[in-house]
Amino acid sequence: MNNDDTSSPKKGNHFRRYLEYAVALIASYDGKEPFHLYLKKYFSVNKKHGSRDRKQIVSLCYYYFRLGFGTLKAMSVEEKLVLAVFLIDEKPSPFLDTFNPTWNKNVNLAINTKLEMVKDIFDDKKIFPFREALSNEINFSGFSLSFLIQPKLFIRIRPGNRNAVFDKIKSANISFEKINDNCLSFANNERLTDILNIDKEAVIQDYNSQQTLSQLASRIRPSASGISVWDCCAASGGKSILAFDLLKNIELTVTDTRKNILKNLGERFNKTGIKNYHSFPADLAISTSTTPIKGKFFDLIIADVPCSGSGTWSRTPEQLHYFKKEHIYEYAALQKKIVTNVAKALKDKGYFLYITCSVFKEENEENVAFIKNEPGFELIERKYLKGYEMQADTLFVALFTFSKK
Repeated sequence: MNNDDTSSPKKGNHFRRYLEYAVALIASYDGKEPFHLYLKKYFSVNKKHGSRDRKQIVSLCYYYFRLGFGTLKAMSVEEKLVLAVFLIDEKPSPFLDTFNPTWNKNVNLAINTKLEMVKDIFDDKKIFPFREALSNEINFSGFSLSFLIQPKLFIRIRPGNRNAVFDKIKSANISFEKINDNCLSFANNERLTDILNIDKEAVIQDYNSQQTLSQLASRIRPSASGISVWDCCAASGGKSILAFDLLKNIELTVTDTRKNILKNLGERFNKTGIKNYHSFPADLAISTSTTPIKGKFFDLIIADVPCSGSGTWSRTPEQLHYFKKEHIYEYAALQKKIVTNVAKALKDKGYFLYITCSVFKEENEENVAFIKNEPGFELIERKYLKGYEMQADTLFVALFTFSKK
């Protein structure tokens, strides 16, 4: 929300219009589609908004959702938006000065200090409404506070491209943080597509998503004959590309319920250099949908299963307001069906990698207990990759080995 022009009184009216547009958008949104798609449709119809206008309006809307259920008394949407700017922004701005000069003077204080200033009207412990479903391994206070902090943008540099990527970023004078040799983080709004050959040189991928296959590196050695891998819920293909880069020579099979997703995946694979792979649509909640691979068995099955996505809600904070508790059970039941059906395609001594981007124990720990009871499965390791500690997503991974008896 930062804007350096404070000289004109007309700007105050401009900020009030931003507020009015944000309020109207929030009021008309029903949560039936991702908020970013809703905004895209709105701006495609309403061409009157320039790029700066869009940026300010979008920021306000997302700031509102980030408050979750933290307000302690009845407040108008306008009041909540101003409060959100105070809590989330870190630098004074003419926007905040227009509506609350006192808050604007204190906006650069530490978040805990700001929370103390507004404790009569806001409680960060109430942001997240599903505490009873949260895993005991998640720090509730830290996770709640993460909603008031914009997540970072992460990239994974692909093998052989490190020097080229660093040179391009430095030439463009873009600020970044080096997380490790292959992972860099940026401000969330950085337009890296303008300077990098995305998917060929580097993949835009959350830090913890990059870590999901790390348990396999010391267990599955590159093989001249090829490692058979099934990414059974492939979606955008991030885990498949990671497996291709990490395990080298793989025989890849990818499935998803949506044909259009697989079409997009094929286009993405073409950029990454993945040429030889098998792809088909499959609803893995139905056992008969695996018919195209009957008789084929895999060294590794990656099950990045459909889930609540609750570990990524700091990127999609509208979910705080529109997600229903009963969906947790529905996702957990779906995950069990998928696991039961795809497990039949594991080789003896094969590996099964279960992944969610959820923080709910029913989707994670309780499903691990379910998998452990499946014949032949032995848990090697399971853990949370806690993104709320570093402005990243929080994921859950569990690695199993399988023995035919």
